[in-house]
Amino acid sequence: MSKRGQPTDYAAELEKEYARWDEVFTKGGSDPFWTDGVNLELTRNHILYYKEQLAKQENSLFGLPDVYYRETPPEVDPNYMARPDDIRENARKAMEIIDADANLKFVREQAPSLSEAQLKQFCIAAIINYAENLRRAIAVDDLVIMRRYEHPDSYLESFESAAMRIRDPNCTRRINDNLTACDPENDEEIGEDCSEAEQSESEPEDDFQLRLF
Repeated sequence: MSKRGQPTDYAAELEKEYARWDEVFTKGGSDPFWTDGVNLELTRNHILYYKEQLAKQENSLFGLPDVYYRETPPEVDPNYMARPDDIRENARKAMEIIDADANLKFVREQAPSLSEAQLKQFCIAAIINYAENLRRAIAVDDLVIMRRYEHPDSYLESFESAAMRIRDPNCTRRINDNLTACDPENDEEIGEDCSEAEQSESEPEDDFQLRLF
């Protein structure tokens, strides 16, 4: 049964899982923590599960659907990553962009002069670590981490946000007054920057994109 209480259309779910397997195998996924190989194995398990459920169904007037007879995808090395060369090249380009970013340079220059309260409130260590995470990933050829930086705009926005907070005298005054809020207009909460950096260093309890049965 589906979550809404309706009978599960196992054939339709099977079609989706096959399509997903093909997509991840050829183009790769976007999971920030796990390799494509791990996600492909999970998808393969889903395919096996749905085939099993279809085989258990009774009173079928038309037999099993064609998708049931489609060959089950092979097992894949858990370290497999699609388009590895593209990921490496995009990571290299992202590293160049990040290293050249004026806002990050400003944050690094100002960090030694900030108080402990400011460093914590502005999440300076986390902001600077975004660049260092990518540098380390390139050095050890960690494709999963490098893939996070293929579109570095969100990181550049974090650098800009941190620089804005450092430059804003109202932020400094409010921190000295022991106020916790320091959010420029139309900016994300600084807590999200810190939590994201912390999360990226540890593995999630659950898979990012796929559920386990």
